[in-house]
Amino acid sequence: MPQVSLWLCVLIAVLAAAASAVVAFLAGISHRKKEAEATIGSAEQEAKRIVSDAIKTAEAKKKEVVLEGKDEIHRMRNESEKELNERRKEIQRQERRLSQKEESLDKKIENLENKENAVENKMR
Repeated sequence: MPQVSLWLCVLIAVLAAAASAVVAFLAGISHRKKEAEATIGSAEQEAKRIVSDAIKTAEAKKKEVVLEGKDEIHRMRNESEKELNERRKEIQRQERRLSQKEESLDKKIENLENKENAVENKMR
C-alpha cells in the first residue's frame, strides 16, 4: 500500500500542479485582457481628444477665414463706393460744363438772331 499511496500523492501533486497552471494561465490571460482593454480605452480617449482638438482648430480657422472674408468684402465695398462717388462727381462736373456750354450757345444764338433781325430791319 505504500506504493499506491505514493502514486496517489504524486498523481494528486501533478493534478494540483496542472490545475494551478491552468488557473495561473487563465489569470494571466484575464490580466493581459484587462491591460489591453485599458490601453485601448486610453488610446480611444486620446483619439477622441485629438479629434476634438482638430475640430476646435478647424472651427477657429473657419471663423478666422470668414472674418478675413468679411473684412475683404468691406474693404472692396468701400473702394467701390469711393470709385463710384468719384465717377458721379466727374459726371456732375461734365454735366455742369455741358450746361454752361449750352447756355453760352443759347446766348450766342440769341445774339445772332437779334443781329439777323436788326440786319433785316435795316434792309427793309
